[in-house]
Amino acid sequence: MLKNQGVNKIICAGDVTGNGPFPSEVCNYLQENNIHTISGNYDCKVLNVIQLGKSTADNLQKKKKELLIWTAKHINKPTQHFLEGLPFALEEEMPGGRKLLVVHGSPISNDDDIYPSITAFGLKAKLGDTHLNILICGHTHIPFIKRIGGVFYRELRFSRSAG
Repeated sequence: MLKNQGVNKIICAGDVTGNGPFPSEVCNYLQENNIHTISGNYDCKVLNVIQLGKSTADNLQKKKKELLIWTAKHINKPTQHFLEGLPFALEEEMPGGRKLLVVHGSPISNDDDIYPSITAFGLKAKLGDTHLNILICGHTHIPFIKRIGGVFYRELRFSRSAG
């Protein structure tokens, strides 16, 4: 359907596991449909539980800890390998020479937050020496588009709809 609307690439900004009942199926879907995916903080937390044990989730709230441990138990080996291979960022050159950067949290960390209230000074601190035109993040799940000092910042949140 999206290809009929001129979409030639889909990018997923992370957190594909840790919050839903079908983690392996979601990862299979991403792979089968060639959806470019980066690692989110929950994807890393799931891998930590698988690789290092349940105690890595001890600092989380009870419900989040239970979801994380359940997810880790229901990840198959191919999904684990898929998650281990996800990059933390994706850089693309857009038409017209514009540079796009997709991260989960911020260029600092996939646990770092960028909110709509961020100032030009705050964004510059998070970008460091990175030069780009468009920054896309997914961590806070607060949708907004903002232009700061020549950089478009976009926080995306998508939800599934029936049908």
